Amino acid sequence: MVRANKAGCLDQCELGPTVVIYPQGIWYGGVTAADVPRIIEETVMGGKILDDLKIPEHRLNTKGKPVLPDPKAESGTDGCGQ
Repeated sequence: MVRANKAGCLDQCELGPTVVIYPQGIWYGGVTAADVPRIIEETVMGGKILDDLKIPEHRLNTKGKPVLPDPKAESGTDGCGQ
């Protein structure tokens, strides 16, 4: 069963439009309307996590604070080109 809910604040505004998929707890950020069919087909129906949209754990729930750099990133960026 799939159900889409309108949500209030998810405390991820700095990461753009956000989609959360439960019960898996997959967070996608910077989502556009063009991404929705792929999210439905590949993640909801197929179980595949879309790495290009997934919000890394270290970036979740910053609540407006500066985004922390990825401790695994060698380049010194957060892995998203920002």
